[in-house]
Amino acid sequence: MLRALLLTVALTLTAPAWATGVMVMSVAQDRADLLVNGTAVRQLRTGQSSPEGVRLVSANRTTAVVEIEGREHALTIGQSNLATVVLRADGLGHFRATAYLNGLPVTVLIDTGASYISMSSEDAQRLSIDYRRGARVPIQTANGRIDAFRVNLASVRVGDITLHNVDAVVSEASAERTGMPVLGMSFLNLVEMQRRGDTLTLQRRR
Repeated sequence: MLRALLLTVALTLTAPAWATGVMVMSVAQDRADLLVNGTAVRQLRTGQSSPEGVRLVSANRTTAVVEIEGREHALTIGQSNLATVVLRADGLGHFRATAYLNGLPVTVLIDTGASYISMSSEDAQRLSIDYRRGARVPIQTANGRIDAFRVNLASVRVGDITLHNVDAVVSEASAERTGMPVLGMSFLNLVEMQRRGDTLTLQRRR
C-alpha cells in the first residue's frame, strides 16, 4: 500500500508535461482525419491547425505529415506519433510489466523510488548479463544496504517502447532477498507517466 502511495505522489510531482498524441484515422489528397489525445477527431486540410496546435503539413492517399510541438511526423493510417503502454495495478496497487532486457523477457515491478533497473545475480545469469565486469556500487533496498554491480543494457523494451543503453544494477544477494526485478528511474525518467485510478500509462515520442 505504501509503495502504491509513493508511486502516485512521485507521478504527481515529477512527471513531465503530457505529450500531445495524434493518430491518423483517414487520409486523402490534402486532408486528413486525426484523433488527437485519444478523444477528439479533427478534420484538417493542408495548412490548417487543430485547437490543440496540431498542424497538417501535407497529405496524400497514404500518408499525413503533421507538425506536433514543433516536430514533423509522417504517419500512415493507424499510426501514432507516440509509443504507449497501459498497465493496470494488481490487488496491492502495484504495477507489473513484461520487460525485454537485451531481448529476453522478465517480469518487473514498476518502482519510481528505485534509481535503476535492478535485479539479482540469478536473474542476470538467466539473461546472460556479465555483471561482474561492471563497477561495484552500494545500493539501498527495502531489506537494507547491499553491494551491486552497475551494468549497461543494450536495449530495454516494454510494450511498444524501446530504449537503448539503459543503466541497471545487479545484486549478488539472492532473488529471495532482493525480490522481483525492478524497473526504476533509469528507464522511467526517459518516458512520460500518467496515473489515473488503477491505470498507469507510459508514453514516449517516436
